[in-house]
Amino acid sequence: LKPFCPKLCGAGFFAMVASALARPGAAAAAAVASAAGVAAAWSYATGGRRPSVQSAHLSGVGDDKAAAASSLGGPAACEEAAGVRPPRAMDGASFSKPVGASVSAAEKSLERLTLRSVARCASAEFKPSREMTSRVRQDCGEDAFFLAAPTPSSASIGIADGVGGWAGQGVDPALFAWELMNRCQDIAEQSDDVPAPASLSYSWPFSSPRLRSLSPPSSDGNSIIESPVAASPTTEAGGGADPKRLLSSGFEMLRNSADGAPCGSSTACVASLNRLSGELKVANLGDSGALLVKGSSGACVLESKAQQHRFNCPFQLMVAPEGFGGGDHPSTADVYTARVEAGDLLVLATDGLLDNVSPEQAAAVAAAMRSSEPGLIAERLLALARRRAQGWEDTPFSIAARKHGFHHLGGKPDDITVVVAKVERTEE
Repeated sequence: LKPFCPKLCGAGFFAMVASALARPGAAAAAAVASAAGVAAAWSYATGGRRPSVQSAHLSGVGDDKAAAASSLGGPAACEEAAGVRPPRAMDGASFSKPVGASVSAAEKSLERLTLRSVARCASAEFKPSREMTSRVRQDCGEDAFFLAAPTPSSASIGIADGVGGWAGQGVDPALFAWELMNRCQDIAEQSDDVPAPASLSYSWPFSSPRLRSLSPPSSDGNSIIESPVAASPTTEAGGGADPKRLLSSGFEMLRNSADGAPCGSSTACVASLNRLSGELKVANLGDSGALLVKGSSGACVLESKAQQHRFNCPFQLMVAPEGFGGGDHPSTADVYTARVEAGDLLVLATDGLLDNVSPEQAAAVAAAMRSSEPGLIAERLLALARRRAQGWEDTPFSIAARKHGFHHLGGKPDDITVVVAKVERTEE
């Protein structure tokens, strides 16, 4: 389980939120999925046999983060196994006419860098297939992503991992993650001189605009929440998008949605390339992450680190129901900076990959295939994560579990999303 953390963990929370968010149709379906997840978690915790894989497709595998019953004696590093569903794919082109950007004659003659990006994702088979909408563009389980059309000075991509624990409260965890990514994409594709929303000043903690504001909850020893920051543009003085500001603006737009902000929470990793200077920035909040592999040498020169309040409790952006607080501020995202050149590879991935494949292994795959198409690299990483998630070999998750006193063997089935972007030079 990715718990509602750090503020929302507690026995009384779930019953109260269930009452606050009761939606008969959705709650009934969620209850079935939740019961199946707890049964599988119990099987894992008590040494039960892991269900077999139902397909040999070279694809990703995902699952909800199941919570072991409280009688197991605390948090359990246990996951239910899931069948395999063919991966979903989306490719982003190297747009010759940036969306939402006016290009002068002088700018057209400049040679720029751009990101040729693709996304590959897979969700658990026990989850019902999703109907694609304007908001949920791919069936990635609770994961989401965006591949923004570049502006004259920047190109941005991002991924998010919705916290599956909300499903037990009748809330679809994917909706929050997709809304966050959609809003980030909307902003990233605007003209470079468009600032963040004028209302980018936060009440704390985050709750739906239709709900009343709350006072900050008392510290529980795990929170590192910072004070809210003032409004600022999404672009820097020297041009190019700032991914942390982009994430902050997208989150603010989500909270102020005319249709009402969806309750939920999500990790996020957003990357932005300054197309003129070649400076790449990555903002990471939670346990999704990024790797940068040099096209010239195959060396991994950037590796983000997971942000966790405690084991398996990552930082997350959150909109909670009335009367509850929690979540982390966008300003707590870590920012990484690197200079890139044509041929370099950027990999963004949710923890479905990073919990099962070490950064060294993922970087080695990308380095060995750096002359290949981004889609092939993403598919290879997805297949590797799927195989290790279903296996009994040590994984980053099992190693971390032991360090924190939990017993977990082998992989950790989960929703998996991988975005691979190749830096290319283009003339516009």
